[in-house]
Formats: sequence, structure tokens, C-alpha cells
Amino acid sequence: MKNIIEININEKVYSKKKEESLSILNKFNLEVKEGEKLSIVGESGVGKTSLLNILGLIDSDFDGTYRLFGEDTLKLNEKEKAKLRNKKIGFALQESALIDSLSIEENIKLPLMYIDSKDQSFDQKEYNEMIHTIGIESILKKKPNQCSGGQRSRAVFARSIIMKPNIILSDEPTSSLDVENKEKIMNLLFKMNEKYNTTIITVTHDLEVANQHDRVIRLERSK
Repeated sequence: MKNIIEININEKVYSKKKEESLSILNKFNLEVKEGEKLSIVGESGVGKTSLLNILGLIDSDFDGTYRLFGEDTLKLNEKEKAKLRNKKIGFALQESALIDSLSIEENIKLPLMYIDSKDQSFDQKEYNEMIHTIGIESILKKKPNQCSGGQRSRAVFARSIIMKPNIILSDEPTSSLDVENKEKIMNLLFKMNEKYNTTIITVTHDLEVANQHDRVIRLERSK
């Protein structure tokens, strides 16, 4: 299998306040193969979410190099990064807020608005099966503020996989879920990996979830 991610980070400086900054991800190197299931663990503040933002082309403010699908991402302009991000990457990040003015279903289908019609691979039957599997049929017409935290988390997850992306980046996808729904989410995630050879990268504090992946990467605090 070929590498689809090759990243070398010398340093990422994260500014929490104007008067202080934090150096994270020092001398961090990672290669990820197509179709691999990778989990990232580590204590709070070591840079797990920052790493996902860099991998997902949301953040390019770091010292280092990053090749994604063979392309040097630091040479891409914002429009090129957005096109690559929207077409090939699915996000289930903690900051991936749902839009309160839209229904849950409209939020889930939002990625369909940002791609060319000829690129769409939306399948209504698969969509219905996904919605049924994660158990959110009853909230599709509701607004996010009418739903529980667990329901919103499942909606964000549904939005992240609706386009069957090449890579899914998940930040604590099961943190607000009970055991039954946690299992549903992970089964659906790994089903996509098996069926579409989707590369899965999951940040989690749950070692049971982490150990279900092919490989576990532990981030340590910079010294």
C-alpha cells in the first residue's frame, strides 16, 4: 500500500493568549498508508486536535512539510486546499459545529452543496441505512439546539462520512455516547474502511476504541 500522508513537523506554536504561547508536536513525523486505521492518544494539551487540523488542511501554520496524496500541501493556495479538503476528507472534529438555523438533515447533507454535481456519489439507500444504523431518524427535522449532545455528535459523524471520503478524521467521536451508540459509530467507521478502503484517523482518550485500530500513535508533551 502507498503512503497518502507524509508529514514532518519541526514545531507547531499554539498561542493560547497574546502573552503566552505553547510549542507542540516538536519533531513529529508520520506516514499513513491508504486504507490504514490509525488512532492517536495522549494527555490533554499535547497537540492531538492541532494535528488533525493540520492533516485536514485547516491549519498550515507550522514549521515542517506535508505531502497529502502526493501533493506538497504548503504550495497549495486556499482554493486548492478547499477543493482537496471538500472532495477527499471527512471531518468529525469537536469544533465541527452544526448550523443552528438548519435542520439536522440539512446539516448532514451540507457537504453536497460544495462539490460539482458530476463528482457527487450520493446514494439515497446508503444514506437511509447510515441514518438507521446510528439511530437518528427521529431528529432529522429538528434543529441542533433541540437535540442532545450525543445526538449532535452522531449527526456530525454522519456529515463526515456522507461523501464517502478517502480519509476520515475523527476527534473523540464516541466521547458523549453510551456503549450501544459507541459500538454503532465504530462499526460504521470500520465498515467504510473495509468497503471503500477509507483511511481512518481517530483521536481518542478511550483505549478500548484506540486499540481497535491497526496502529496507535501516542503523543507526548514537548520538553
